[in-house]
Order: sequence, then C-alpha cells, then structure tokens
Amino acid sequence: MKNIIQAAMVIFSTFTVGSVFASDHQDLSKIKNTATDIVEQYTKLGWFSGTVLIAKNGEVFHRQHVGMQSQKLDVKNTANTRYNIGSIMKAFTAVLVLQKVQSGHLKTTDTLDNFKLGFTDPDTANITIEHLLTHRSGLPDIFNARYRENPLVYETVTQKLQLLLDTNLLFKPGTQKKYSNYGYVVLGAILEKVSGQSFEMLLNENIFSRANLTNSSFKPKANHPMQSTRYTYLYNNSLKEVGVTEHPGPDGGIESSVDDIHQFVRALFYRDNLLKRSFPKNRSFFKMDEGSWRSYGGGSGVSAAVEVDLKTGYEIIVLANTDSLVAEFITQRILTFIKTGEYPDIKPKASNFAYQYYQSQHPKRSFVFFKQAYQNAGYTTFVGKTLNQLAMQLINVHRWKEAFDALNYLQFLYPKAPQVYDSLAFAHYKKGEYIEARLTFEKAKSLLPNFKSDYSANNYQKD
Repeated sequence: MKNIIQAAMVIFSTFTVGSVFASDHQDLSKIKNTATDIVEQYTKLGWFSGTVLIAKNGEVFHRQHVGMQSQKLDVKNTANTRYNIGSIMKAFTAVLVLQKVQSGHLKTTDTLDNFKLGFTDPDTANITIEHLLTHRSGLPDIFNARYRENPLVYETVTQKLQLLLDTNLLFKPGTQKKYSNYGYVVLGAILEKVSGQSFEMLLNENIFSRANLTNSSFKPKANHPMQSTRYTYLYNNSLKEVGVTEHPGPDGGIESSVDDIHQFVRALFYRDNLLKRSFPKNRSFFKMDEGSWRSYGGGSGVSAAVEVDLKTGYEIIVLANTDSLVAEFITQRILTFIKTGEYPDIKPKASNFAYQYYQSQHPKRSFVFFKQAYQNAGYTTFVGKTLNQLAMQLINVHRWKEAFDALNYLQFLYPKAPQVYDSLAFAHYKKGEYIEARLTFEKAKSLLPNFKSDYSANNYQKD
C-alpha cells in the first residue's frame, strides 16, 4: 500500500511540474507573439528601427530586430547591433559613484566644496553627492542655448562642466527634485578628480570588464561592423539620418547591444560583480527592495529602454536607432501585457498626428480647431509642446509656411507665453530674417523681462 501511495505521489508530482512548465511555455509564447505585434505596429508607423530582448529569470526567450542598421550601406539591424543608450548611461555613472562610496573613497554626504570644481554660486557648496544622484541639487539642465547652438564643441567632461559653473541654482539643494543631465556631468568630474583617471577608463575597468560587456564602448565606432547609424523620425513618418549630434558623457551615451545591457542588468541585480547587493546605499538607489527598476534614454536618433521586474523575473530591453521615446513606449506596453494581459492602443506620434491633421484641412490647410481634435483623439501631452516640436522639425527642413502656421496657431492658443515668441523668433532667425527675429523676441521680453532664449545664447542680438 505504501509503495502504491509513493508511486501515486510521483505521478502526481510529475504531472504538476509538467503542467507548470506547459503553462510557463504557453505564457512565454503569448508574450513573444504580443511583443512581436507591438513592435510590428510601431514599425508600420515608420517609427521603430531597433532590437528587442525579453528574458525570464535571466534566460532570453525572445529576440527581435527590425529596420536598418545603415540605410546607406543597406545593412539590417541584428541582435548584435550597437546603439546609443542615452540617459541609461546615468545608471552606469551611478554604479561608478557607488563603487567609490562602497570602497570609502566617497561619501554620499560629501559636498561640492570638497572638490573645488569652480562653481561661483555659494549655495552650490551645499550640494551633496546624494543630491546629484537623485536630481535634487538645484542645478539646471545642460541644454541651454549655448550648448544647443553647437553640442559637438563640448567633447570632454571638463568642457561640459565649464558650461554652467557660473549659473545660479534653481532652488536650494535638497528642497526640490528637478531632472538635471548637468548634475551627472558634475558627478563625472568628481569621479575623474578623485580617481585621477578619465571617465572612459573608469567605465572600461570598473563596468565593461567586470560585467563582461564585450560589445560596448564609450564612444561610437564608425567602422565597427555592428555600429548603427542614427535616424530621426520626421513629421511625415519618414526617417532622416542625423548621425552623432553630441558627445557621450556621464549624463548620456555609450554604444551597446541588447545582450550587453542584459549582462549589465544581471550583474547589477543578481550578482556582486559591480556592486555589493547587501550594501544599503546600493539597494536603495537601484530600488532593489521595491520590486522593479526601469531606465530610459533618448536624444536625436536615440531611444533606449530597460524594464526589470524583480518580482516576476522579467527583463525587457529595447534599443533603437530612431528617436521620440519609441523604445520606452514598446517596453511599457510589453510589461503592461505581462502584468495585465492587455496593453494600451498604439497611436501615431503626437506631432505626426498634428501634421496629418494640418494636411487634411481643405481647401486651405491650417491648424484651426486642432486642439479639440487632438484631445478627442486621446492625446494627453501638452498641445503646446507637440506643436512646438512639429514646428522645430519643419524649420529644420525649411518648410517655412507650415512651420509658421504651427507657431502662429500656438501664439493664438497662448498669446501670453514668452516661449511662443522665442520659437517664432528662432523661425525668423533660421530663415535669415534677423530683424524680425529680434523684434519678435522683444515681445517675449515684454511679457517676462528676464526671459532668456532657449535657442539663442545672445537673445538674437547682433554678434
């Protein structure tokens, strides 16, 4: 009797385990099919070109790659294509900082006055490493008019640091939170000063080597067979090559593949290669006790996203050589499907919808009543931001009438917003209408006397 019961238990046990595996396999198949469908929808919009990786408990069960690594060379994206990861770089910088904290070379309470970097605002002396890591420093972002005019001038950490050494803080350190790429440039400068090594060398020795990232580099390598070319996604659903528009730094950059980023994730959350997981500061910063961690990156021709669900063991990585947040839209929908069995509808990019609306108006194309149509279509991004983004794209390709139509409608919606007149001034300036640019910017100044242009370092005055 005892043997019969034992045999029955073995059979039952085998059946139960087999059922679990079958269920897991079925779930993974659904996730693969849904991820493929999501990617195909974004690809059909002309928006996504890149590579997707999904893993469960470290095991990759889905890879997908679409689009072109290089249109000019007629090379398709592959699983090994290298993409720029944008602001996901900040996670790498944070690892380097926390390594120094872990070893005792830095403390998160260390203040900027310890490092003598050259800041002039006395309040900067109270900024701590913790403030910089968590975007609570009060430092503005790096994307001021001076930087935007020619980002490629600023190649090194030191050159980027010089941009805002004489700036005033937006708020007293620690009292608010405001995202600042420049804060991570400052962290890079601190790392170089403390270590006596270049930021690139620190990356190579303390992350790439330790985590065995064999398909990554700090800077793009034009002749590398897996190096992608960057393309911006235009208002008319086409792609335009933009190439490298700014140099990598502690705030954004590195070229990497989905497998290398997956290696980084596994080393960070499941091994002690990079940081000791038992160290409280490490656990806190990377939300190791909160069940999930995510990181996104973007820029011209760049979109990257990582979702790590520590509760279920899923890891989703999407890297693209197109832009406008497409990678994070994809990862968010895949993860939502994993959690709920559904995902939000996929719509055209907001500024592309705006252009389609404009084109559809007959007999005279215009943006009249666009705001209502935009809201009715379910878009929630501030309509002013959408119209301004569209106008900037149209300015770049010298479609002047369409650009001014968008900006004039924006002026109609927000006649007391100085930013609108700054954008109008920029359009006139790019068209070569320098007097009109200065006169238009004066309207911005009349609304806000201390207003500074987002596009012109000298507020459109004569050189």
